[in-house]
Amino acid sequence: MEKRTGHLTGKELEDWMAGRLSPEEERLLLAHAGTCDCCADLLGACLEQNLMEPPAYLQEEILEKSQSLEVRTARSIYHTSRQMRLFLYSLKVGFALAVSLMALFMFPGPGKAAEEQRTCLTEDAQMSVMERLRDGGEKLNVLLDSLIGRPVFTEYEEGQND
Repeated sequence: MEKRTGHLTGKELEDWMAGRLSPEEERLLLAHAGTCDCCADLLGACLEQNLMEPPAYLQEEILEKSQSLEVRTARSIYHTSRQMRLFLYSLKVGFALAVSLMALFMFPGPGKAAEEQRTCLTEDAQMSVMERLRDGGEKLNVLLDSLIGRPVFTEYEEGQND
């Protein structure tokens, strides 16, 4: 085969499949098929039609290799790691279930919380803004007193400095 002048022919493909091409001719054929979409499709179709039967010794070699120590070790490691992943996943699910149950039984139910909110809202609706501020200030004063052990704020009377 001389220099490539066009697309691959059927005879060139037959010669290539039979192994009758020189290394240089085979290189040129494959180089052209690598740059030409039409010839690459043709070469691919030819290869699909003429699939070769694997050699008889290959099955024996594969079976022998599968019984080797390193393959059995790798298979055992994979099986053990799969069991470990399953175990860790089970632990995560169990932990999530335990936390959910603990939260369910430790925190007040929706009936109690809703009732407490309704009580606070009705009390807050009856108090004026000044009463709320005074009540909050008293709570803050008690909290600060308990923290440092002595009174921080003195009571302010509205009539003293008018």
